[in-house]
Amino acid sequence: MCGVCGLLIGHPADTIKVRQQIFRSSGSIHIAIQTIKYEGLYGFYKGMGFPLLTAGALNSIFFGVYGNCLRALENCCKRHDPGNSDISKYWYTNVFMAGVGAGIVQVAFATPIELVKIQLQSQTGTWEKQHIRKHVGPINCILHIVNEHGLRGLYHGSHIMLYRDSLSSGLYVLTYAVCLDLLHGPQHVWTVIFAGGIAGVISWASIMPLDVIKSRIQADDLANPEYKGIVDCTIKSFRKDGLHVFGRGFVMCSFRSFLVNAATFLGYEWSLRFCQDMSKDFPTHQELKDIRQTN
Repeated sequence: MCGVCGLLIGHPADTIKVRQQIFRSSGSIHIAIQTIKYEGLYGFYKGMGFPLLTAGALNSIFFGVYGNCLRALENCCKRHDPGNSDISKYWYTNVFMAGVGAGIVQVAFATPIELVKIQLQSQTGTWEKQHIRKHVGPINCILHIVNEHGLRGLYHGSHIMLYRDSLSSGLYVLTYAVCLDLLHGPQHVWTVIFAGGIAGVISWASIMPLDVIKSRIQADDLANPEYKGIVDCTIKSFRKDGLHVFGRGFVMCSFRSFLVNAATFLGYEWSLRFCQDMSKDFPTHQELKDIRQTN
């Protein structure tokens, strides 16, 4: 629920951020005014349906893979350093690598969702003539892409997403872990909110140029693409808009990421505590094994 609430709050800022990155006009206030004028409040929520339905599943995949990878890495380190029974001396390295692994796995599920979202966010049909309306909703967008380009078309932009999400996911969980250690753990709600928000801002700030390139590639016309790949998009964007283009949307992205990721980590910590409390009422695997051996 925290992830869904964060998405409801953060999606308008995400729409402005995406439009800053791909439209000729890069001013957030101008884009917000034009969106309200020609599309109403609905314009800020374009493309939200698909992420809203899948937010819980994506977070479950990410944190599930992250937790299992971190556990495996820690167990491996402890086998080589049995004297340390708590956490290994490579804890922060393991946190980062587990986050990278979770980000890589998540890309397989997130790429179609991001593609559909950006295709819908980028179409205005009125005030930005280069981005005419082609899809009436997420289902129509998916069917159109599959009919025209096959299932492979849903993974347009997957390469740049792989680079972006692997790095940012590692920094994401690493920053959160460091902040919690500095703030003496997740005992208080405001500690989790602050650590989660800062983790979101720092992870996104580190990959803003990659995010700009990703937005432009995925907002492109798949039938007649302007960009041939990551390098081509980078060169054309620099020649057309200068170096500052790779920082477009940073303010909106920071505002959104603080809200969304604060809510995400709050839900994550609450879910962990709930599962831990529930698990106390059930026998462990070893206890079940002992019972079977006794019988």
